[in-house]
Amino acid sequence: MDFNHIKNLLFTSELYCKLENRPLKYMFGTNNYGEILNTINPADGDAWDIIVPGYETLEVNKVFKIKKLEGVIEMPHGNHKLIVDIFTDNIRFNKNNISHEIYTYRRLYNRICKKRGKVIIY
Repeated sequence: MDFNHIKNLLFTSELYCKLENRPLKYMFGTNNYGEILNTINPADGDAWDIIVPGYETLEVNKVFKIKKLEGVIEMPHGNHKLIVDIFTDNIRFNKNNISHEIYTYRRLYNRICKKRGKVIIY
């Protein structure tokens, strides 16, 4: 499943994700990091990675329905990070906080993994 295919699925289908409990270092400044269930990113053979910016830390290992694809951090090695919103009763922060979280993720990922992504917001 390539990037364009997963993008189309996110715009047209019901997809679900699960947030992960990761070491703080590998959260790269985001509160909520996880994967889209039943997908495979050909860049690494794992499920497509997501960040869900703008919320306090949400429950991990719980399945959430994805509301919409909001953007992507395109990584040079193809292991892109999809920026999504989900259906939840939790209150989301304002757009400035969301943007700050996304760019913090990119900066810290680059610092630790030496891969600088390009942020694209839809």
